[in-house]
Amino acid sequence: MRANKKTFHLIYLLNFLLALAWALPAYIESAYLQATAGPKAVALFLSAATLVTAVVVFFYPRLIRRVSNYRAMVPVLVANFVLLSALAFATHAGAIFFIFIAYYTTGTLLGINIDVFLEDISDDEHTGRIRTNLLMVANISWVLAPLVMGLLADGERYRLVFMAAATALLPALLLLALQRRSMRDRFAYRSRHFHQLLAAVWRDPNLVKIFSLALVLRFFYFIMVLYIPLHLHHALGFSWGTIGWILTVMLLPFLLLQFPAGRIADRFLGEKEIIITGLLTMIVFTGLIFFTRSTSPVVWAGILFMTRVGAALVEAMQEVYFFKHISRQDVDLINLFRDLGPVGWLGASLFSLTVLSFFTIPYLFLFLAVILMTALRPALTLVDTK
Repeated sequence: MRANKKTFHLIYLLNFLLALAWALPAYIESAYLQATAGPKAVALFLSAATLVTAVVVFFYPRLIRRVSNYRAMVPVLVANFVLLSALAFATHAGAIFFIFIAYYTTGTLLGINIDVFLEDISDDEHTGRIRTNLLMVANISWVLAPLVMGLLADGERYRLVFMAAATALLPALLLLALQRRSMRDRFAYRSRHFHQLLAAVWRDPNLVKIFSLALVLRFFYFIMVLYIPLHLHHALGFSWGTIGWILTVMLLPFLLLQFPAGRIADRFLGEKEIIITGLLTMIVFTGLIFFTRSTSPVVWAGILFMTRVGAALVEAMQEVYFFKHISRQDVDLINLFRDLGPVGWLGASLFSLTVLSFFTIPYLFLFLAVILMTALRPALTLVDTK
């Protein structure tokens, strides 16, 4: 590794705080939007937010190249703090619409800044360990967040959750201010036109396959994050406190599996076999959600835990595979890869809106399992790195 441990630890700590601020409201966003702007607002707000985010993310490399990653990140972080605070107090549906879109966009951009900082100081030999370390740190936030959310959101007190998320950004702002020298850019970044980026991806069939896997995974996350809490709360009658611990159990595989999976990918198997195992697990247990009529929190925690066993393996390996295939100057490729997030979320929001026009929420998970099956072909034909 080229950078000293202090720089790695600083990036990991920033990632923890940013992930906490993103994770705290993630599972109540749909309920918050439904309560403040009406049931029809959920799909509309999220579709608009993902569309705007996809466009802004595409142009973000130009700003990074022009002003540096650090100077791009600071105002975005300040804006995200202000927007989270505004969501805690906004009451007018029109204001919430624009604030939510801006919050969603700036939160996504901060993830890109972290990616660029880490790629700037990483080497290919340790990519698996470095990337899964980053995921593990973020996943600690995601595991803790539902517990805190459950305590704050009981009684539909969604605004407290946004206030807690904004508070988590304050130490991140302080760290950036105090550690400016450690966060300096070490390389000149590339910034290619869209057609050049697509050509660069298309020339490598394995990059095309990993992009398609990442897109399906983002599709999965959108539907699960948005509609599992709604299903548990409204259809099954679970309190937010109960949902909080169910979600915490559900997210444990990200904490327990991704780091050892990264070590195994670096030393033994490579990524392909682990991706296929993860996909098959996701397909089986996502489909099982449709057939489950139990009102036992333990049963639901078990099923959702297994969906995330699969997702944790797929997520870790597609990250490792992608970053092994690019160089640290490829900030534009990193942005294109991250743009799959909002593109997948936009597709999933339109998909869910269509499905729910004819079916109930459980059918979403049945159709989602079918969509996950389409990812098996690129996974099976992926050329392994081992």
